[in-house]
Amino acid sequence: MNAHEHPGYSIDSRGVATLKIESGGPLNIIDSGTARALTEALRRMGSDPAVRVGVITGGGEKTFVGGADIKEMAALDPASARAFISDLHALCEAARDLPVPTIARVRGWCIGIGLELAASCDLRVASQDAQFVMPEVKIGIPSVIQGALLARLVGEGHARWLMLTGAPIGADTAERWGLVNQVTPVDRLDDATRQLASAMAAMGAAGMRAQKRVLRTGEAPHLDAAMRRSIDLFGQAYETTEPSACMQAFLQRRRSEG
Repeated sequence: MNAHEHPGYSIDSRGVATLKIESGGPLNIIDSGTARALTEALRRMGSDPAVRVGVITGGGEKTFVGGADIKEMAALDPASARAFISDLHALCEAARDLPVPTIARVRGWCIGIGLELAASCDLRVASQDAQFVMPEVKIGIPSVIQGALLARLVGEGHARWLMLTGAPIGADTAERWGLVNQVTPVDRLDDATRQLASAMAAMGAAGMRAQKRVLRTGEAPHLDAAMRRSIDLFGQAYETTEPSACMQAFLQRRRSEG
C-alpha cells in the first residue's frame, strides 16, 4: 500500500491517515509550539476528503506522549498559563472534532496531556506495556480540559482516582475500566491497529462521517462548558507560587537522578 506524505501526517491507499507525534524529543513531550503544530496537522487531516480513518501514535517505543513540557510550565504566570492550556485544549479538540473515526495507538507511557489526547479519540488500542497516568496534582496543578472526558469513559470514581492520586494504571486495568478498547502484546500492536483501521476504512465513507456527527452531537453539553471553565481554573492555580516550586523540585530531582 502506497503512503502519501502530507504536512504533519501520512495517508495510505485505504484512506487511513497517521499522525505520528515525534517532535517533542525521545519522550514526546508536548510544549506549546508542538501542540500548535499538531493541531494544525489534525485540522488539515479533518478537511482532507481522502481520509477515512485517523490514527494518532507516538513516534518511539517509550511513550505515546510523555506529558506537557514542565520546563515551560514552571515559568508560567496566570495569563500565560491560560494561553498554554488553551493550546493543549485546541490540540485535543482538533482530535475530538475529526469527522472520521480516530484511533489512539498507545505504546509505553501515556501521561497527562497524552491521556487527554487519547481520551479525545474514538477508540484506544494499547500494548501490554502501556501505562496511563494523570500526574498533575504531584506538580501543583489540576488536571483540566479533556480530563472532563475521563468520567464518561471510566466512571466518576475511577476518574477521581486518576486525578486525585496521580498514580499510574497498567493496560489491563485501563481495559477493565473502559479506558482502553483493546490490549495487545507489544509485537501485535501495529497489526491490531492496522486491522481495526482497515475494517472501518472499508465501510461507507458518508455513513461513517454521519455516524461521527451523531456521536459528537450526542455528547453531554456540559462537557464543553466544563472544559472552558477549567482553563480559568488552571490559570488561577498560578496565582500562587506552588506550581513553580513543585515543578522546580521535580526538575531538580530529575537532574540529580540523571
